[in-house]
Amino acid sequence: MDIVQNMKEVADLVKKFNDIELNRRILNLENEVLDLSRDKRCAEEKVEELERALKFKGELQFRDPYYWREGDPTPYCPACWDTKRVAAHIVRIKEPMRYDKVQCPSCKHIYDSGIQTENGY
Repeated sequence: MDIVQNMKEVADLVKKFNDIELNRRILNLENEVLDLSRDKRCAEEKVEELERALKFKGELQFRDPYYWREGDPTPYCPACWDTKRVAAHIVRIKEPMRYDKVQCPSCKHIYDSGIQTENGY
């Protein structure tokens, strides 16, 4: 049985004695327990998020001039990753009558499209 259910059972018992002050305190305590349960879940979600980020960081490898992740055919912007820890894929932008650009959609940095690495980047 969880703590919230226990609190509700205690509140039901207190109602039988018809003690208004005790009932009010039990209700306040029940609200505090609910708040703590919510805070605990938020903390658990944050831990999960940080664990995913740490795992992702460990999977990135820098191979000049980009960051790569095994199994991902598109490289990541080194400027975004090194400065803001933002994992932004770079994209090839085709412009009619001009050369193709390789650009980060996040920071707008344009990379030398003449550099050929994995997957044509």
